[in-house]
Amino acid sequence: MMDLWDALYKMTDEYTDGWLSSARALLEQCLAGNEDPTICNTVAGGVVRSNATGSRHINVLVTSGSLIPSLVKCLLFRLDNLISHENVYSSWDVGKLQCFQWIKERFDTRNTRFCAIGDGWEECEAAQTMNWPFIKVDLRPNSSHRFPGLTLRTVGFYFSIVYGNPDSENDDD
Repeated sequence: MMDLWDALYKMTDEYTDGWLSSARALLEQCLAGNEDPTICNTVAGGVVRSNATGSRHINVLVTSGSLIPSLVKCLLFRLDNLISHENVYSSWDVGKLQCFQWIKERFDTRNTRFCAIGDGWEECEAAQTMNWPFIKVDLRPNSSHRFPGLTLRTVGFYFSIVYGNPDSENDDD
């Protein structure tokens, strides 16, 4: 059974031009804090959270699908060790804005930073309402907003635009 699951994952990743492996790699980098510590966890189709103190990095997924099939997809796409089940929100009945508000209430502290990454207008609009950066990804192969290629450095640029450059606070010279 696991061989079939592995084959399905590999075939899906190839079919999507490396989308699954790219998303997984970015989520892993975020959890590990491999790069800029002011950047945090990228979420496929959802929200990013960062704590400037580097104390916690949490991936959160907001999906427009119903919850149970979305949790199954997380397992199928091997995201269960990167996004815990309690951090998967379904906007099916309530909308992305409500989910973003719940996430902010749940995780907000003085140094928390959020960012939405997605492909739709609803998460873009919700992120704008929340004053969060929004990174648009596009699934089309020749798009300039292609997900494979999104890096923590790029996410950091979005963070610095919305939240300011953390280095500028220390540049008093």
